[in-house]
Amino acid sequence: MAKFVNHFFPTVSVSPIDELRDTGVVFKSTPQLLGTPRFAYAEIYEHTEQPPKRITLAEFQHNIVFGTDAFLDSSNAAAFPNDVVKLTIVKRPNCNAGKITIGNNACLQGTAIVSYESVTIGDNALFGPNVVIMDCDGHTLTGRKDADEVSRLITKPVSIGNNVWIGYGAIITKGVSIGDNAVIGAGSVVHKNVPSNTVYAGNPAQFIKHID
Repeated sequence: MAKFVNHFFPTVSVSPIDELRDTGVVFKSTPQLLGTPRFAYAEIYEHTEQPPKRITLAEFQHNIVFGTDAFLDSSNAAAFPNDVVKLTIVKRPNCNAGKITIGNNACLQGTAIVSYESVTIGDNALFGPNVVIMDCDGHTLTGRKDADEVSRLITKPVSIGNNVWIGYGAIITKGVSIGDNAVIGAGSVVHKNVPSNTVYAGNPAQFIKHID
């Protein structure tokens, strides 16, 4: 089974934006925070290996980037249940650390994003509470304790376009591309590409209609 070292740096439970920036997060303008987001950096290794040396922030500099006017809601002030915004970067042996890049005017509400490789989100992204986005399953389907489990992990970049609205509790899985102006219904599980100017919903998400 895969193991992690140095899970969090710290969790980052801070209010000052400068402290977030000190961990390597890039904000192109000062974001608005409700509650305390969590930014995490981790290195994963095979269970048969010795833990690597303690990882440093230098390995994760500028791997989380926000455009201007970000809004991150980690509070319970919303009308619906809302979790903490959690962005996690994972580094695998002999690989670069993952990256999360978010455009201008993003609204994240209890959003959880995990990147082993790359998650890219365009401008004006609006996420309902508790959306989950991941570019890797985080485990293999078979051989969970095999010596090569980590090397067999499959990562596929996630790309979300401009002006995309993703509803409450939706899950976006590895390799998915969502086009500009798309809408994803609440509770959807998206495992295939979504064209621009469309509405998709359901588990698994299916085409509902075009947006004029």
